[in-house]
Amino acid sequence: MTFDRTKPITFSLEEASLRRAQAWQSLIQNLMSETDTFLVASVRDGQIVAEENTDEPAITLLLIAEQQNDTLPVGIASIENGEIGMAILKDFQGAGLGQSLMVALLDWAEVVKLEKVWLDVQTDNLVATHLYDKFDFKKVGSEVNLTLPNGRVTKLQHMVKFLVKENTSL
Repeated sequence: MTFDRTKPITFSLEEASLRRAQAWQSLIQNLMSETDTFLVASVRDGQIVAEENTDEPAITLLLIAEQQNDTLPVGIASIENGEIGMAILKDFQGAGLGQSLMVALLDWAEVVKLEKVWLDVQTDNLVATHLYDKFDFKKVGSEVNLTLPNGRVTKLQHMVKFLVKENTSL
């Protein structure tokens, strides 16, 4: 499906569900052809010990583009075990959609009372790094070199955002 770029496109967020499973799968396949993000996660997960607390709630959101009667997922974001993941099709990047996804994820994380969220970002992904800096994620540790199955070498930076507000009253 191709959107007419000369006409307005609206965007909405919805929790991922089986109703859109086929479109969701297609989105992930398209994202995998555009970015190494999913390769990074699979290789990284084989090398790094998973976070300890696996009882935390999880959510996956779809970013939906709409134009007249056409709707299509164009981005995905999730929090699982405190880890944030996010990807948007290149054709839809640069319009503030990553910020909208991040606001929704952080709002949800606060509602379910997560103490912190974290992510690993490829250091050469300047758009993502800028977004995470904007939302006050802090770098933790040093960069880690990672060789992907496609032969590409990338560097990951672990970043954390603490959500629990400290009591500043005396």
